[in-house]
Amino acid sequence: MNSAAMRFDIPATAASHVRQLVESTNTRAAVHGLTAYKLEFSAPFLADYTDPHDGRVVGKRHMVTVTIFGEVPRHSGWTIVARLDHDEEGETLLNVFPGLPDQLATEARGQRLIENFCHGCKVARHRTATYLARHDSGEYRQLGTTCVEPYTGLPIKGLEALWRFGKLKDSDWDGDSEGGIPADLRVTVAKALQVTAAIVAQDGRFYSRAEEWKNTSPTADAVSAYFFDRRASPEWRAAIDAEPGAADTAAAVREWAIQGYGSTSDYRHKVAQLAKAETVAPRHLSTLVSAIAGWHRDQEKAAAEQAARNSKPQGTKGERLTVAATVTTVIELEERYYGYHAQRRRLVKFQDDAGNVYVWFSSAATVPSKGDEVELTGTVKEHSTYGETAQTVLTRCRVAERELIAA
Repeated sequence: MNSAAMRFDIPATAASHVRQLVESTNTRAAVHGLTAYKLEFSAPFLADYTDPHDGRVVGKRHMVTVTIFGEVPRHSGWTIVARLDHDEEGETLLNVFPGLPDQLATEARGQRLIENFCHGCKVARHRTATYLARHDSGEYRQLGTTCVEPYTGLPIKGLEALWRFGKLKDSDWDGDSEGGIPADLRVTVAKALQVTAAIVAQDGRFYSRAEEWKNTSPTADAVSAYFFDRRASPEWRAAIDAEPGAADTAAAVREWAIQGYGSTSDYRHKVAQLAKAETVAPRHLSTLVSAIAGWHRDQEKAAAEQAARNSKPQGTKGERLTVAATVTTVIELEERYYGYHAQRRRLVKFQDDAGNVYVWFSSAATVPSKGDEVELTGTVKEHSTYGETAQTVLTRCRVAERELIAA
């Protein structure tokens, strides 16, 4: 007997569907007395996914290798080795029996075919399909659908059921979601962070979704567009790929993120879990890329702390100072009450380019936000030390945005 075997790869998400199709096919074949085929799946593995739209590798998918195997149906020395599909234009397409051994498949393809002819009934008439039967002696016969079973003893309906296995191998299992991208597609973590680093470098900073009201595009959306938006410009993608230093920044961000594994902060722990993996699902992409914002904050904080170690008292008590500085801290303090009136109080800290630290205990209605670059004018109230950092405490402060001054 000749063994038939088919081996092909499918997305892991399609495995249960394939199992159902094989089981239903075996059930139909068994009704006609044919032996069931066996099915095996390999362990899942990651494979590159190439977008058929533009040929670029977008990400990876979990795949499994499917193996379907059994015996080619045989009776009284006869085997059906191929089906001949005849179209209206006189063309004949030969489809070998699914899983037929290569030697027999090659032999079948070399046979002389007669359009719409049947050696069984010897009647030439229009047929959409005929079958190529082979005897163990090497003899070949071309048979019409109704002559297969009387001539070979093989049930045509059972054979047609088994022919479905060939369709399984050639099926499209992409399971496309909106936009034509497979729903189970995953992006490599290293690449996602590298693209994020490049976009942040080009935009000048990370933009969160909370800042959409500023008419800015969230960084996470730009990263998603790089991978999944088929309308994105190839030149834009090329510029992101060519951004210098992006790979090094991505590696540093990933290392920082993984350090948060086991953190009491749910966010840090989740980001660490994503960073530790090889790939990330699109639905978690925005969480992963936000790690670069946390990394930048820590970098800036460390730089500020390092600079603050060089902080020196500025001016003399009562002197009016004007300095260019950046807001490093804004802390709400306990309100003060004057009768029934509550006065809001905040501690605002600034740092100039030399690392000198300034403190303002403000009761003003509005104060600048952390990270704002301002021109600070205030009167020196005193000099103090917080921890090991020298501070200049100011009062009666006036704060103006540097951009407005430049204008």
